[in-house]
Amino acid sequence: MKYKISNLTEMQVSALREIVNIGVGNAVTSLSKMIETGVKIEVPDFKVELIEDVPEVLGGPANVVSGVIMQVTGDIDGYIIMMLPEEAARTICEIITHEENTDILTPINQSLIEEVGHILAGSYVSSLSDFLSLNIKISTPMQTFDMLGAIIDHILIEMSQKVEYALLFDTLFILQGDRTDGFFLTMFDPDSMDTIIGRVDKMI
Repeated sequence: MKYKISNLTEMQVSALREIVNIGVGNAVTSLSKMIETGVKIEVPDFKVELIEDVPEVLGGPANVVSGVIMQVTGDIDGYIIMMLPEEAARTICEIITHEENTDILTPINQSLIEEVGHILAGSYVSSLSDFLSLNIKISTPMQTFDMLGAIIDHILIEMSQKVEYALLFDTLFILQGDRTDGFFLTMFDPDSMDTIIGRVDKMI
């Protein structure tokens, strides 16, 4: 790698966080229309983590989560994953469907979670494209319900283990006064990370 992702400067981190926050702001508008109620999303923290440390940071590899996986292609290659604890996924589904004690594994609820993840990822990718002048596309979302470690191992196999670091964004959803925590994870190969940080440096 040309850039040491583990040694990002404060300005580089601030620029990446600003790109995410703008993307989240756009996602809020789309989600509000989808849910037909007020939505607030905050990204209180941004971390750069060694990929092998990510499962522990997120609660342990055996922690079961509802995940939405999307592949990124174009000028950069990698994956974007939204991960929600089971209770968080259930809360989101119940607010959208107005049902109680909902089963998040039904096809309609899996589809809802996929759509939330796709809206967030699409807005994030649009921000990266606009600010860094990159041509990026994301795949259709794939919803999974599995142990966190298994989800990350699956992505690493797909990427032929070409990932050293992950960009991790804490994500706080506030829907109808309910606070729901999740995680937004981006995994790019080393060349893609070089491209992103190089464009960030030009921007700042």
